[in-house]
This record gives sequence, structure tokens and C-alpha cells, in this order.
Amino acid sequence: MKPIVSIEDLHKRFCKGSVCVANDISFSINEGEIFTILGRSGSGKTTLLRMLSGLENPDSGTICIGNKVVYDAKTNLPPNQREIAIVFQNYALLPHLSIAQNIAFGSKASQEELLHVMQKTKIETLSSKYPHEISGGQQQRVALARAILDKPKILLLDEPLSNIDTELRAILRAELKEMIKLFGITALFITHDKEDAFYLSDRIAIMDGGDILQIGTPKEVYNHPNSLYCANFLGKMNLLPKRFMQGEKEVYCRLDAVRLGRDFEHKARIIEIVFYGNFYEVTLECENETLMAYSFDDSLNVGDLIGFEIDANRLIRFV
Repeated sequence: MKPIVSIEDLHKRFCKGSVCVANDISFSINEGEIFTILGRSGSGKTTLLRMLSGLENPDSGTICIGNKVVYDAKTNLPPNQREIAIVFQNYALLPHLSIAQNIAFGSKASQEELLHVMQKTKIETLSSKYPHEISGGQQQRVALARAILDKPKILLLDEPLSNIDTELRAILRAELKEMIKLFGITALFITHDKEDAFYLSDRIAIMDGGDILQIGTPKEVYNHPNSLYCANFLGKMNLLPKRFMQGEKEVYCRLDAVRLGRDFEHKARIIEIVFYGNFYEVTLECENETLMAYSFDDSLNVGDLIGFEIDANRLIRFV
């Protein structure tokens, strides 16, 4: 695949060098890909987006967008020359302008191009309305239409789903992915939410303390984490009871790698059951050690002796 963005040895420190938010970061984003930077607050992900967009200057490194160097030791192009577009967390719609005026604001696109984008994003009937008169989902479509009108090389999305309630969030997440794929856009998505990252991404980069710790597809980073930090960040983990270690120091597995059943050979006592609506999280006591599993079985009770097995193909080891 052809890289549309290349970042090499990007470095940035704040507070007179005491806080590192980008520690010689290098990665590329392929054309048509949704690439997600996933990390906790303070990990450096938003600063990375700002450096890519030209809103923040790195201390050193190289940024290329398309075939053009936009930042290095000799070059520092302003945001309006980088062929990027940004969808902000609050969508940043102008309240005194109509929907059509918001989308066209600052653009050199023709009326035909404006109408085409509005039709594709299914908001052509809203052209004369104002931002306060439309729903949150429609506002997201307006912000996306405005961002893609001038055909940017890459679309930058700064946690656009973070302040939305759970039910609406799922709807907007699906619509966002549909629109990005419909237009064939290359996108960089910034989030702290692993569910958003798993749903939207072609690849995920896990970031912490200014470092990119791992890059891979959602399945790769979940099933084959390269560190205990990445593993725990993406979901709960079991440290296997000693009798399953086979002489190894530490072996881990996800909760969904543990299967429960009355007829399985290994037995353990259920000491806790937590109900999450559509599944249970079950904690077992196995020879004075604990093991956790997911279950859909309504008949399980605390105190039951239950059989279990661990999928040997899902074991996780760290070097």
C-alpha cells in the first residue's frame, strides 16, 4: 500500500524539556486507511495530531504528507498548505451561518461540488437550517462534509465521539465509519476509547508517555500485545495459575480464552459473578489463585464448582 503520511523521528518536549510528548516517533499511514492513535489522557496523542496539522511545532523530525515534506529541519509549512482537514471534538460549527454556509466556509469548491458532498452525506435537505436546529448526528455529518469538501490528503479527527452518551455514540460511530469509507478518505483518529478504536480502525497505534508502543490491526494488538501495558490497556488479563505455567515464569490469557462448562476436566469454585447485561464476568478460585472468565450461563451461582479449560492457542507471553 502507498503511504499518504510518513513521520520519522518526531520529537517534542514541553516544560523546558522535562515532559516528553513525542519520543522519536516514526510511523506511516496508508492511503485509504483509518489509522488510530489510542492512548490515555496525557499520552501525547493530541500533540501528535497538532504537529501533523501544523498547529504545533516539533523539536525535530520529518513529516511528509503525500509526496511533500511539510516539516523538517529546513521546512515548516503552515496548516493551510498541508492539504489536511480537521474534525474537532465539538464539531466547531458557526452558529450564525446556515448548514450550507458552514460547509462552504473558507472553501474554493464550486456549488456543484458543494451539492455533491451534501448529497453524499445525506444532508442536502438541511442546507438552510442552522446548527442549533439539527441533531448531533446531523452536526457530525455537517462537520465531516465541511472537512472533505476540498479533498484533503488526510482527515484528522480529534476525539469527535468523546462527549456523547453511549446510545448515540454507537450510532454516530457507525455513521462516521460509513462516510469515511464511502469517500475513500485517509483518516487519523485520536481517541482514549478502545471500543471506538476497535470499531473504526484498520490499524491502531498504542501510545503512552510520548512513545508509540505497538502498531497493528485491532485483532493483532488485542490477541498479540507486545507488552503487559498494552495487554492491560486493551482489556482484562489473567495471570495463569502456577499449575498451568509448565515451568514458565509468567503466562497470561484474555478472559475470553477461558471456557466454562460442567464437563471440563479442571475444576474451580465460583467466588464472584458480575452481571453486565448481556454477559457475566465470573471469578474462580483455583488452588488459592484466581482466574476470570466471561459466561452467558444464567444458571451459575457463587459457590458452585465448575469445570473450565484454557485455549492453548490464546496464551500470551512477553519476552
